[in-house]
Amino acid sequence: LLAIGLAGCAGVGSIDPRRGSAPQNSSIIAASERAGATARSPVLIRIFKESKELELWRKTTSGKYAFVRSYDICAFSGDLGPKRKQGDRQAPEGFYSITAGQLNYNSIRFLSLNTGYPNAYDRSHGYGGSALMIHGGCDSAGCYAIEDAPAQEVFTVVRDALKAGQRSVQLQIYPFKMTDWNMLRHGSNKNIDFWRQLKVGFDKFENNHTDLVVQVQNGRYIIN
Repeated sequence: LLAIGLAGCAGVGSIDPRRGSAPQNSSIIAASERAGATARSPVLIRIFKESKELELWRKTTSGKYAFVRSYDICAFSGDLGPKRKQGDRQAPEGFYSITAGQLNYNSIRFLSLNTGYPNAYDRSHGYGGSALMIHGGCDSAGCYAIEDAPAQEVFTVVRDALKAGQRSVQLQIYPFKMTDWNMLRHGSNKNIDFWRQLKVGFDKFENNHTDLVVQVQNGRYIIN
């Protein structure tokens, strides 16, 4: 696979490529099995900026996702709100997809996964930027850093799900857990209209635990 990430948090370095080829560890396999999934089951990821959490979910035999594990985000840059332009050092928010070509086996930040920013929503608003990653280490220039051991775990889980046939891993990035109370608490924020769009996806996943069907129409997210 091409190693990507030349312009953002996670460039290419002369790093031991065996990190990316290491097997899933026994802990994450056991956690997946306790949730009713396997080491090859499809994956979904959610990120919450305010609480600095990355959640890993895996699909069970029921066809719904079950929560497997949460990881601390030790660093992200910027404030709550979407990324709008290259160099604003803002970490993105929205709905993204991770494919096999977005796995950076040779990242200078241990291992990294490209979020897929900018997506169709971002492009429709003229937002720009590149190489916005989930990666190891604990520093950020618009990325989500989760330290090396968690990055290894998330990377191998995503890699194996994609190798097993999952076409892409849905990545849902929220400013906070989008409860009614939190929406009220942030009601005067300039991003509230954007966040109301994200809340539709948050609520739907909370209720159904299935992949969101995300479209962009007239510069707005449409979630089915």
